[in-house]
Amino acid sequence: MKTLLHVNYYEGLGKLETLFKIAASNGCSGVELRRFSAYETDEQGYLNKIADLKQRYSDFEIIFGYPLNYMVDEPERIKTDEQNFIKFLDWAQAACGTKIINFFTGNLIAPGAEYTDYEKNGSACATEVHYERAAVGLRRLNPELAKRNMRIALESHNCYLHDLPQACAKLLDMADADRCGINYDHGNIFINHNGVGIDECFKLLNGRIYYAHLKNLMRTPDFKYNLATHLEDGHIDTCQVMKGLANELPDGIIAIEYPCSGDGVIAAKRDMDYIRFLQDFLAQ
Repeated sequence: MKTLLHVNYYEGLGKLETLFKIAASNGCSGVELRRFSAYETDEQGYLNKIADLKQRYSDFEIIFGYPLNYMVDEPERIKTDEQNFIKFLDWAQAACGTKIINFFTGNLIAPGAEYTDYEKNGSACATEVHYERAAVGLRRLNPELAKRNMRIALESHNCYLHDLPQACAKLLDMADADRCGINYDHGNIFINHNGVGIDECFKLLNGRIYYAHLKNLMRTPDFKYNLATHLEDGHIDTCQVMKGLANELPDGIIAIEYPCSGDGVIAAKRDMDYIRFLQDFLAQ
């Protein structure tokens, strides 16, 4: 299993070069980046920088996060956005050898809700129209992905239609697009009051997980707040997640995340050491 370092370990102005260095020094197999980061330069300069880094780290897997908003009723805008996405696929494949895109279909926030009211947003406030828009869009993208032997993985992320495994399974059933699967992130499911346990996630998403994010969080005693931690410190059983992923992941790629404001350099070392320990333990 290949482990990538998410950009949130070391994100900010002029930090791309160091991010790649941290990933290499800790034995990571690559990085996950954003479609565009204004921290670095303009859009073309950003892409040029990544292409240059890929040449220098030729063995690295590089995955990009990419948003395409299917939640709005704007057919012409969506058509243009899909064309731009397909162009990006060609660039990412040619310049970076990218196989997977971490994909998002647009925010859904319930009227009067705060962004952090996760249990009210995303699939909780979605209508059948939202599901149909996303399903139709995924079906349109599927042949383009197949031509390029690429996949998209919808991140189980709060405030999106595909936030929880029940909603993910429903959307994929409707789309019937084999190049579209799920980026399973139990950290996001964990902080949603409507979330389900790890075993239930794998039951619902069986055969549909194309990628995974690993991060950890700790609940406060009153269950009101969640604090991001190192992988081995939180309340999510990462070993159970890793065990479940053993029979998923057609491309064999996961990413570790550190959505904290602390020292991402030492966090990368600690978290990769923990991943290696778990892999050795599960192989016994």
